[in-house]
Amino acid sequence: MTTQVHFPKLHRLIHWLLAFSILFILLTIFLRSTWMDKSNIAALIQSGLKTDNLAITQQQAITIAKSIRNEMFQWHYIVGYIVGILVLLRVFYTKKVGVFMPNPFENNSLHDRLQGLLYIAFYLFLAGVVITGLVIHFLDHDFIFYAQCKAFHKLSWWGILGFMFIHIGGVIFANGRNNKDTITKIING
Repeated sequence: MTTQVHFPKLHRLIHWLLAFSILFILLTIFLRSTWMDKSNIAALIQSGLKTDNLAITQQQAITIAKSIRNEMFQWHYIVGYIVGILVLLRVFYTKKVGVFMPNPFENNSLHDRLQGLLYIAFYLFLAGVVITGLVIHFLDHDFIFYAQCKAFHKLSWWGILGFMFIHIGGVIFANGRNNKDTITKIING
C-alpha cells in the first residue's frame, strides 16, 4: 500500500464525526442496559414512593421508568440519523476522491489485505446498523422480521465495537513502529 501523505479536511471531518457519533451511541446503549435499565429505575421509583407511604404496581413503575429512559434514548435515534448521513457522505466522498484503504483483492501484503477486509466489514456492519435501526425505529413490533432485525442490529454493534478496538490498537502499533505520524495525519492532515 502506498503511504498516505495527508488526509484532506473533509476526510478527517467525516472520520472524527463518525467516531464520536459511534461513541455517543455506544454510551446510550451502555446507559440503557445498566444504570437506566427499566427494572433498576422501576425499583428506585417504588422505593422512593414507599418512603412517602405510596405504592404503585411493578408494571406502573416500569411504564414510568420506560418514559424516563426513552427521553435519554431519543438521542440514540438522533445520532443514529447522523451516522446514516455520515455513511452516505463517506460513500460519495470515496467515489469522488478515492479510497483511503488498501484493496484486499489486489496482490498486496497479507497485512494490507486484512486491513482492507476489516474496513469492508466495518462499513458493512455500519450499513447494517443504520438499515436495521431505521426498520426497528419506524416499523417497530408490527414488522414481521422485527426480532431478526433487532438481533442483527445488536450483533452489528458488536462488529463495530470489535473494529474500533482493532483499529485503535493498529493505529497505536503502527504509530509506534514505522509510521511515526499516523495519529498526527488523521488529526492535522
